[in-house]
Amino acid sequence: RDQPGKEMMSRPLIATALGLILMAGSTVAFSTSPLSSILRPALRSSYARASRSSPALGLSMEARDKVTGAKFEEKDEKKNPGKRPGHAVGDSEAAAPVSPEIEAQRKRIEEHQSACAKPSWPEEIRTIMAQKNGFATLSTMSKAHEGFPMGSIVGFATDAKGRPFFVFSSLSSHTQNLVANPKASLCVTEPKFKGAADARVTLIGSVTKVDGGEEDELRKTYMESHPGAYWAEFQDFSFFRMNEIADVSFVGGFARAGAVTVEEYMGGEPDPLCAFADPVMNHMNLDHTDALKDYVTYLVGVDGDIDTCQMKRLDKYGFDVRVAMGSDAGIIRIPFPEPVYERKAIKEAIVGLSQQVAKKKASKEA
Repeated sequence: RDQPGKEMMSRPLIATALGLILMAGSTVAFSTSPLSSILRPALRSSYARASRSSPALGLSMEARDKVTGAKFEEKDEKKNPGKRPGHAVGDSEAAAPVSPEIEAQRKRIEEHQSACAKPSWPEEIRTIMAQKNGFATLSTMSKAHEGFPMGSIVGFATDAKGRPFFVFSSLSSHTQNLVANPKASLCVTEPKFKGAADARVTLIGSVTKVDGGEEDELRKTYMESHPGAYWAEFQDFSFFRMNEIADVSFVGGFARAGAVTVEEYMGGEPDPLCAFADPVMNHMNLDHTDALKDYVTYLVGVDGDIDTCQMKRLDKYGFDVRVAMGSDAGIIRIPFPEPVYERKAIKEAIVGLSQQVAKKKASKEA
């Protein structure tokens, strides 16, 4: 009932308060509830309406990724000198207001992640292109349907300059398309690609048949990358290469996009750990998932129950892990104290991270 001198709380505000109580209890539990698909949109709408009309609630409206804390629009000109515009998040879930405590945690994580050393974009792109047993989407201009592109999944390898090359059958449609019109694009994803948070690169250029004098060397390189590619020795298969690269565009993850010049790309080098990163990551993902969760919790500061945590990229500066918490997921960077250039030093660096975790656990329990 109404009390003298006080206004009755509006229904949207009640809904907002209820939503905050539910969300404060356990984000993971709420996100996995069977009712979440029904309640979440309504509560999110209530948050937005109430926070715009009631600033006293103290909710933050700055849109950030839930797991990594990354902003969808960087207003700091030092971090965004090109003044690249952010995403128009509108009334989406990303724009749902959160408590000051959650916002503070997201900022801490974002600041930690921003300070992590990472390979340069040319290095990262060259590493993606140097992957073993690589397959990618090659788009060629269709002969059968003039003016329309045709996409094909093809195997590829790269030469010393980073130029992708292929071994194609003369019977293939994409081969015939290239003979008629060499203009093409090649979209390559990182080996553990799953979605928008993962890296991909697109090269645009002209793909032409390689002179016979280079075929033996290219065949050797190709079969080192694709050990089972026995067809590379068939007489009706020929080598093609993107001899002229016109453009290199890169998306390193959600809200992380740009480009490098062709000169920067060719001047880059694959990461020194890429040759043996896979066995290390497979070992960590099979036998040490609890350690990976500890790194995310104690070294980065991600609070909450982590459902899964898998290492997905390893380089000389550290590694990336894919973290899932209920229906939310993101990529978290774990940096090494110092760059690592040899396989034997990877174990020492990872042991060092575990020692840091042990100290933090002991300090927390003291």
